[in-house]
Amino acid sequence: MWRHIAQSLQGPSHVAGNIPCQDTHAVQIVGEGPKHTLIACVADGAGSAKHSEVGSSIACQTVVEHATKFLEANNLADMQMEDALIWCDEIRKRIAVQAEDRSCTTREFACTLLTAILSPERSVFFQIGDGAIILGNDVLYGVVFWPQEGEYANSTNFVTGDQYHKQIEFITTTASHYTKVALLSDGIERLALRFDTQIPHIPFFDPLFRALQNTNDVNGLNEGLRSFLGSDSIHHRTDDDKTLILATRCADGAA
Repeated sequence: MWRHIAQSLQGPSHVAGNIPCQDTHAVQIVGEGPKHTLIACVADGAGSAKHSEVGSSIACQTVVEHATKFLEANNLADMQMEDALIWCDEIRKRIAVQAEDRSCTTREFACTLLTAILSPERSVFFQIGDGAIILGNDVLYGVVFWPQEGEYANSTNFVTGDQYHKQIEFITTTASHYTKVALLSDGIERLALRFDTQIPHIPFFDPLFRALQNTNDVNGLNEGLRSFLGSDSIHHRTDDDKTLILATRCADGAA
């Protein structure tokens, strides 16, 4: 069984500029018993794109919708990168409709995309852009894909970009030995990742996962996560929007 907490929070620079939070997250748990599966998605809208919060919302909604439908008809072991690209194509089609309605280009909806799908037998991960997916067990932590850098300094890749099909990173594992997974937007990369060694910053994640594993009040802890991401100590280190999903696998009945 999985339990999770997740928050997307407007950064101070966006508050000051009256700009909406451009990050979106989505978490869905589907199936019973051996098919119990976690679907988690984060999309970070480009700061320079006028409607990027709409693009990130479309991206997360589309992935969860298509992943749920896929798992209703297939085993996760059947999923290939071509399926992830089909989902990205659908994101782009839905964004194109919004762009036409607003008389603008799809670039105004630019967003990154991070997705993790974990069943008891299989795990699938794919990513376009920056941010990171973190995996852990009782001993180790690791980063699935290192945050992507774009063609220019301080830029990245977007699902709306012309080369998205070449920039997508996709990996699947034959067994799920992971008991912890986190997805984060680039707003907290410098807090959560060690760029010198390209590993997760363990002191950032350990207290959060311990709290999630031990809490009897997941809803209260979720509000605590919001307070943590909105605290002065975090704002002093990053003024960008911030998204963090934390999920841990618990023994049946423990959650």
